Amino acid sequence: MGVFDKKRSTGRSNSIESGDAKLILSDESPWPIQEAYKALRTNITFSLPGGGCKVIAVSSAQAHDGKSTICINTAISFAQLNKKVLLIECDLRLPTVGSKLGIKSIPGLSDLLVGAAQISEALRRNVRYGLDVLPAGNIPPDPTWLLQSNQMKVLIEQFRKLYDYIMIDLPPVSTVADASIISPYSDGFIVAVRHHVTERPVLEDTMAQLELANAKVLGFVYNDVTTEGGKYYKSYYKGYYKK
Repeated sequence: MGVFDKKRSTGRSNSIESGDAKLILSDESPWPIQEAYKALRTNITFSLPGGGCKVIAVSSAQAHDGKSTICINTAISFAQLNKKVLLIECDLRLPTVGSKLGIKSIPGLSDLLVGAAQISEALRRNVRYGLDVLPAGNIPPDPTWLLQSNQMKVLIEQFRKLYDYIMIDLPPVSTVADASIISPYSDGFIVAVRHHVTERPVLEDTMAQLELANAKVLGFVYNDVTTEGGKYYKSYYKGYYKK
């Protein structure tokens, strides 16, 4: 499908992966950021045609590439269309979704998978624009074992019947095997790439691992780039509509 490109229109470079609530998409977000996520949403929609629930996994080559914020904001963007959207935090080692959205992380996914919590206890409903969120929960001793369990498979199948879109926040591909394990449950992957941070060899290794896992990579979100005013967005949409 090509490359997703998500950049800022400020005159300075900002990390997309910070705890700053201003980075979470809302009606008050700067227009260029809102438009960038609308473009990303459109690209995803056309990349996954047909009916039924779409499960979209978001990962990165390495830590601090911005994947969690991108996953949250993409989920919010679909929720703004009045779609039924669930965000599942599968980064059970370094969870950040709870702090970014200002919700409790416990109980959550891990507690649900081991039978220590019910869905009604673990699920945070209507967090933003109708978006439901299943945070990570307590950090387990072996996250990989939980994610590849039959309970995880059953849970995804159950949620597919209830939602239009499921966004999954995953750990970096190059760090652990968790992202590859989720591949059979997902319809496509988005890979976050951060300007001047993501290393090319690590990204190449990430793509090789996803290929071995038979993951469908929808594209990349290239973020944290210094741009001047709205010049980038003018050139971006000019290029987009030519495709």
